[in-house]
Amino acid sequence: MKKDFLIFKRNKKLVYLDSAATTQKPESVINTISDYYKSYNSNVHRGMYPISEKATDNLEKVREKVARFINASPSEIVFTYGTTDSFNFIASVLESSGVISGSTKILLTISEHHANILPWQRISQKLTYLGLNKNFELKESSDYYDIFSYTLASNVTGVINSNPNINAKIKIIDAAQAIAHIPVDVKKLQCDFLAFSGHKAFSPSGTGVLYINSKWLDRLAPYRLGGGIVTKVTWDKAGLISYPHKFEAGTPNIEGIIGLGAGIDYITKISLVKIEEYETKLRSYLIEKLSAIKNITIFSPKDSKTKAIGVVSFSIDKIHPHDIAQVLGNHNICVRAGHHCAQLLHREVFKVPATVRVSLSIYNSFKDIDIFIDVLKKAIDIYQR
Repeated sequence: MKKDFLIFKRNKKLVYLDSAATTQKPESVINTISDYYKSYNSNVHRGMYPISEKATDNLEKVREKVARFINASPSEIVFTYGTTDSFNFIASVLESSGVISGSTKILLTISEHHANILPWQRISQKLTYLGLNKNFELKESSDYYDIFSYTLASNVTGVINSNPNINAKIKIIDAAQAIAHIPVDVKKLQCDFLAFSGHKAFSPSGTGVLYINSKWLDRLAPYRLGGGIVTKVTWDKAGLISYPHKFEAGTPNIEGIIGLGAGIDYITKISLVKIEEYETKLRSYLIEKLSAIKNITIFSPKDSKTKAIGVVSFSIDKIHPHDIAQVLGNHNICVRAGHHCAQLLHREVFKVPATVRVSLSIYNSFKDIDIFIDVLKKAIDIYQR
């Protein structure tokens, strides 16, 4: 797939292993955004002229594409600015609509990204965190919760939490890491809300999707207020248009959303089934190579029975992860070092302040992994002399 990405044509020695942070963008996505600017740059939902009507039509077609992609209805798709924005949206509107309060029992997991922790901490004083077993899978709980909000695929361990057996009134899913690696079906997941970011799925930054189950659409107030969502404004109140547009005040990231549609087209053309199959082989190869290194601790499942996307985190005894990442970076190998916005997981479970994270995508090859392993060994030699 590397041939589809201009960045690899212009940086022939680049080994990009940081797709959990953001994916590279295929030429088809770049061309789609460029065509918008060159051919029909205009605002949407307002202009009564051809290029604005085209922009509006193309943006709404993306809503339809997203709905098909996750097995939802277009009316259940709200465009946001990313997963973090979506979780702030969910928490705020559930609170302002009177659904949750400080006494609401909320269950999170110890492996959550901070974006799925901080918004809930602001609202509720009754947060519980679900732990992990030795394979980094979620433990079970027989207790009842008002809300269960969890990641579909961990951005640190890579573990896929396909459908945890938790008794909760409201189920909310962070699909940011999963969306470009495994099929996501909101009907099978039986969730109330689901969020993901475009930039994790070969699409522009500043784009996001929030799925809102139809049963909630009339019950929730808008997260933002402003232009584009009103029917009539008087001195002291305003009437709102219907969903999903009532949740999208202001000018959206038009070119980004249109680019998101191209990103989804790219994934669909390849098929997530093939993507998952290929990346599973890559991940197995990476685990095999890493496991052969002395003094390494791998914070991701090593067995093939535990389902995981191509995200693997590790540490090397007596070497700081930042030092390893720096040496790799000096050789044009891109990995991430740190706590990956998951401090609780690192501090309470891993007992380390940071790890090195390798995250794979369809444009990676077995050769990329070989190059990475070779330089990693050199880095270890440098610091362990």
